Amino acid sequence: MAPFRPIPASALLVLALAIRHTGTRRISADAFAPKHLHGRADGCISSNRHSHPVPSLSAHRCGTEPSTKSANPDGNNATPSSIRRQMLRAMLAASAGSTLGAPPATAAAPALEAAPSPPAGFPDWSGIKVVVPPSDDRDYRVKVLSNGLRVVLCSDPSSNEAGAAMDVHVGACSDPLEIPGLAHFNEHMLFLGTKEYPNENSFEEFLSANGGSSNAYTASENTCYYFTLQAEVDQTLTEGLKRFGSFFTSPLFTAAATGRELNAIESENNKNLQTDSFRVYQINKERQNRDHPHSKFFTGNKKTLLDDTKKKGIDLRQSLIEFYETHYSADQMTLAVVGPQSLDALGRMAEEAFSGIPNRNAGAPEKEWMGVVPPYDPSNSVIPSFGNVVKIVPVQDLRQLSISWPITYRDEQERQDALLTKQGQYVGHILGHEGPGSLLSYLKGKGWVNSLSAGGGEELSDFETFDVTATLTKSGLEKVDQVIESIYSTIGMVRNRAVPSYIFNEVLQLEELGWRFSSKGPVGNYVQSLSTSLQDYPPSLCVAGPRRLALRTQDASSTKLLASNAARVSFGSEAELDVTKKLASDFVDNLAVDNAMYTIISKSYKGQTNQKEKWYGTDYRVDPVALSTTLQWKNPTSVDGLGITFPRKNVFIPSEKGLKVRLPPKANAAKAPRTFEDRMEPVPPPTVIRDDGPNGRWTVYYKPDDRFGQPKAFVIFELLTKEVYSSAKAAALSSMYEVCVSDHLTEYAYDAGLAGLTYDVRVIPRGVRLTFGGYNDKLEDFAKYVSKQITADMKNILPKDEAEFDRYKDLQIRSFEGFNAKQPYAHCSYYTTLLMKPSGFEYDNQELLAATDELTLSDLKSYVSSVWSSGKGLALVQGNLDEKQAQALVSSIDKTLGFKPISVEEYPPELAPLPLPESFSSTKGTRLVISEPNAENGNAASYVSIQGLSETPKEHVLMELVGAIVGERFYDELRTRQQLGYIVSSGVRALGKTKSLGFIVQSSSAKNEKLTNEILKYLDNIRPAYLDKLNEGDFAVYVKSLIDRKTEPDKQLATETTRNWAEISSGRMQFDRPQKEVAALLDLTKDDLLEFWDRVYVNDGRRVLITEMVPQVGPSAVAKPPVSTGYTASKDTKTGVVLGVGDIASYRSDRSKLLS
Repeated sequence: MAPFRPIPASALLVLALAIRHTGTRRISADAFAPKHLHGRADGCISSNRHSHPVPSLSAHRCGTEPSTKSANPDGNNATPSSIRRQMLRAMLAASAGSTLGAPPATAAAPALEAAPSPPAGFPDWSGIKVVVPPSDDRDYRVKVLSNGLRVVLCSDPSSNEAGAAMDVHVGACSDPLEIPGLAHFNEHMLFLGTKEYPNENSFEEFLSANGGSSNAYTASENTCYYFTLQAEVDQTLTEGLKRFGSFFTSPLFTAAATGRELNAIESENNKNLQTDSFRVYQINKERQNRDHPHSKFFTGNKKTLLDDTKKKGIDLRQSLIEFYETHYSADQMTLAVVGPQSLDALGRMAEEAFSGIPNRNAGAPEKEWMGVVPPYDPSNSVIPSFGNVVKIVPVQDLRQLSISWPITYRDEQERQDALLTKQGQYVGHILGHEGPGSLLSYLKGKGWVNSLSAGGGEELSDFETFDVTATLTKSGLEKVDQVIESIYSTIGMVRNRAVPSYIFNEVLQLEELGWRFSSKGPVGNYVQSLSTSLQDYPPSLCVAGPRRLALRTQDASSTKLLASNAARVSFGSEAELDVTKKLASDFVDNLAVDNAMYTIISKSYKGQTNQKEKWYGTDYRVDPVALSTTLQWKNPTSVDGLGITFPRKNVFIPSEKGLKVRLPPKANAAKAPRTFEDRMEPVPPPTVIRDDGPNGRWTVYYKPDDRFGQPKAFVIFELLTKEVYSSAKAAALSSMYEVCVSDHLTEYAYDAGLAGLTYDVRVIPRGVRLTFGGYNDKLEDFAKYVSKQITADMKNILPKDEAEFDRYKDLQIRSFEGFNAKQPYAHCSYYTTLLMKPSGFEYDNQELLAATDELTLSDLKSYVSSVWSSGKGLALVQGNLDEKQAQALVSSIDKTLGFKPISVEEYPPELAPLPLPESFSSTKGTRLVISEPNAENGNAASYVSIQGLSETPKEHVLMELVGAIVGERFYDELRTRQQLGYIVSSGVRALGKTKSLGFIVQSSSAKNEKLTNEILKYLDNIRPAYLDKLNEGDFAVYVKSLIDRKTEPDKQLATETTRNWAEISSGRMQFDRPQKEVAALLDLTKDDLLEFWDRVYVNDGRRVLITEMVPQVGPSAVAKPPVSTGYTASKDTKTGVVLGVGDIASYRSDRSKLLS
C-alpha cells in the first residue's frame, strides 16, 4: 500500500494537479508495502505486493444497528426545519457537549491516575519520551495497558479527525500448511460482526455516519487494521474505539458470514490473476526453501479454503477460531490512536476499549522458523534459487530485468542493525543514483534501459532482499548480459573502493531535512505507520524509526539510542560514521554473483516457455547462466572504462540561511482547538500582484505562507492555448514531449529531487503547465534552468537521433497498449469519463495509440517549437517568498518563455461535461457495452453514473449528501450480503464545475447484466428504504459529518496551494468554496434532499449512464457485444440508448453540439 519511494510534498502537488482522486473503499488484501527505493521504477514490478485500490470512488458507510444517531427525544420526525437548523448550528458551535453522531450517553469511564504504575510483569513506559520532528506540535505518549498491549497516543487538538490502527504481529507466514490464505481470510472475517455489535455492517455504518472509513491488510508477518472518523465529540471516538476493540475480543465468525465471505476471497484472487505484480511475486517465492513459510501462496481462494479443507475433513470455521485464539494476543499487538482529545482522555479511551483483549502469551510467530528453517535452500526449492535466469511472459507489454539478493540475518542483533542503521539505503543511493556518472546514465547512454531503481524489497524477521530493477529497451533485452555486467561493475566499485564520507553524510542530511520540515498527513496513513513501527522499533523511536537514519549515537565509550529530535547535517562522531561504513561494506558483500536471483520479463518469451506457475498460471522458463557469463560477471569491466563514478556532491541541498522561515505561524496556534466560527472563517485567498489585462501576457496570483512554517514555496505557470491538445496527434505528441523533458533533465534534476526540489511539465487540454516546488533557497535558480531547457534550449531535450526517438516511441506505444491489461472496473471508469468529456479534453486510447504509431521525429520537432509560442499566462506563487521575490521570479520565467500573448477570443474553452441524454425513469438510460480488452480477464464490471449538471454549491452538497447516506449500504447489500464481487464502490466524481454520483461492481461470478440490474434495483430502492426513513436527527448527523470534513484545515502547504490553483485554473475563483458549501449544508432540509433525488434519479428526465465490460472467459462471460449498435443522433434517447465501442465517436460528436 505504500509508494515505491517517499514522495515529497512538492511532488504530491504535482500529482494533485495532474489527477483527481476521490478516495477508495476498504479493501483487505495481501499487502506488502515496498521499502524505500532509489531511482525511478517507471513501469517496474516490485517484488512486493500491494493492496490494489478500487476505482477513484469513495464509499461511506451508514446504518441503524445499534442506533448511533441522536434523533428527537420524542421520536417526532416532523420537527420544524428552523428548529433543526438551530440545533445543528448550536451543536457545531459547541460540539464538545454534543452527543450527535454518538450513542446515548453512558456513565463516564473512571478517571485514571496521571502516571499509573506499570502492570505487573510488563515494561514501564511512563518515563519514555517519544522523539518527534521539530515541526510537529502534537503531543505523544507511549504506554502499556494492563493486559500488556503496547500503545502510542497522539493528541492533535487542531484537527477534528481521529483514527486508530491495530497491528497484529501475525500474517500469512503463519497460515497452516493445509489452509493457504487463512490469515487473510481471518482479516476479512473480523469486520463481519462481534458479540457486542452483531450486525455485520455495524462498524462501517457507525463510521459512515461520522465521516469515517476503515481498511486492513494482511502482510507476511503482520496484519494491520485501521479506521478514521470525525471525532470532535469525545463520545464519538469512545464509541469508535469500543467497536474497533471488539474486533480483538469477541468476533463472531458466524457460519453464514464465513460461507459468504469465501466468495469475496475468491473474487479478490480472481481480480489478481491478471496482475503482473502478483504473478511475478509468486514465481519469486518458488525460489525459496519449500519449508520456509514465505514460500507459500498467501491470498487464498475457494479451492484452498473450501474445497481442499472439505476433502481433508477440516472444519474451516473452527480453524479460523483456532487461528484467532492462537495468534491474536495482546502481547503481539500494538495500537496507535490519534485524536483531538488530550493524552489523558485518549489513554482512558484506549484502556476502556482495549484492556479486555486477552494476553495469551503467544510469543512472536517467527520463533517457529527463524534460525531453524533457512529462507533459501537451492536443494529444496521449486525453482533453483541461484545460478539461473527466470524468464517470464507478462500480461502487460513489459521489458524488465530484476536482480534480487537475499540477505539472511544470522541473529537478532543483525536485524536490529538493519533497522537502526539502514545501511542498505546508502548502498541503494549509489546504485540507484540518476545523476552524471551514474550507472543509469551509462546504461541510458548505451540505449539499453529507460529507468533503474535500487533498494530494499522483502523484509521479514529472518531475512530481507535487496533489489536492482531496470526497465529495458529492445536493445537492452538483447544485451541483457552486458546490462547485468555493468551492474556488477558498479557494485565492485562500491565494494573495492573507499566510498567518500560526504556520500554518507549527504544521505543522512537529506533524510534529516525531510524530518526537520515534515508536515502532517492523512490520519489513516499515520496511525498505520505508528502501530507498525511500534512493532519494529523501541517505543521512543516509534515516530522517528521509519523516518530517520543512524538511530544510534556512538562515541568511543558507549552506544545509545538517538534521543534528540534536532536535525543533523552529518554524523555526530567519527565512530558513528565508521560503524555505518562498516555495516554498508558488509551489506555490499551480500551482493554477489553466486547469491543473486535474476528475473527477466518480456512478451517476447511467449511461445518459448516450458513451465506454468501453479496459482496464477504464469508462463515461464528457467535457463542456467553459462559458466563463461558467470565468470564475466564475477570479473566485470572496470567502472573506469564505463565512465561510472560515485555521485557528486549535491549542490541543491539548501543552506541553513536559506531555510529561514519568513512568517512563522503564531506560537501554539496550531494546537488550539478550532471552534465552528474559526472553521467558517475562510483562509485568506491569493491576491493578484500582476494583471496585464485580458489581452496581455500574465495574471499572477500570490500568497505568502504564514500557516505552515515551512521554508518552501510552489510556483505554477500555465500557458492557455488551443494548439497543443487540438487533435489526437497533438495529444500523442504532448505525451512524447513530456517523456523527452523528463528523460533529458533526469541527470540535472535528480539531485534536486533528493534535496526536495521538484518540477513538472504537463501538457493539458487547455494549454501547458509548468510547476516547481520545494525549499525556496535554490528554487529560483532551479526554475530558471528548467524553463530555459524546455524553451530557448529545447534542442537539448529533443531526441539526438532516430534511435533515441524510437526508444521514446516504444515507451509510449507500450504505455497505451498497457491500457488493455487494466482491470475491468478501470476500463468502466475510463469509458464513463470518455463519454462525458468533449473530444478536445479526452482522446480515446486507441486513437492515441494509432496516432503515436505514425509519429516521426520531424513531427516532434515541429510540435515542440510551438508548445510555448503563444498563449495567455496564469501563475500562482505561494509559500515562503515575499511579493518582491515572487514578482522577480515570474519576470525571469516570463523572459525565458518568451511567448506571444493572445486575445480573449483565442482562449481555449473551459471544460464543460457532455450532457447525458435525458431518459424515462422506466428505462436504463444510456448504456455502453464493451468486450473486455484483456481476453484472459474473466471479470465482468458495471458502472452506473448519475449525472448532475448544476454548478451551485447547494446541488453539489446534495450530491455528496446522498453519496454519504447510501454508499455504505450499497457496499453492504451488493458486496457483503449478495457477494456479487470483491470490488464494490460508490462515490462522487467532479467533472468541470459539475458532479456526478457513481456506483461500480466488478465480479468473477456474475454476468454484466446481472450486475447492472442489481445496481439499478438498489438505486430504485433508495428513496423508500433509506431517504424517506431519515428522521431529523439522522439527517443532521450526515450533514455534520460533511461539514466536519469540509472544514478540516489543510495539513500541508502543498494541499492549500493545490486547492487555490484549482480555483484559478478553472476560472471559478471561489477560494471560500468550503465555507460556501457549509453554508448551503446548514440551510438544507430533508425535503431538499428528497426533491433532489427525485429530480436526478426517480423522475423522468434523469441522466444516467451505464458502462459494462463483458469478459470473454470464465463464469461471467457472455457473447461478445457488437462493436456498433447502429447509433444515430435521430434515435429517441428518452427510451434509452445502447452503444458499442464503435459508436463512441459519433455519440460524443452529437452531444458536443449541445455545448455550442
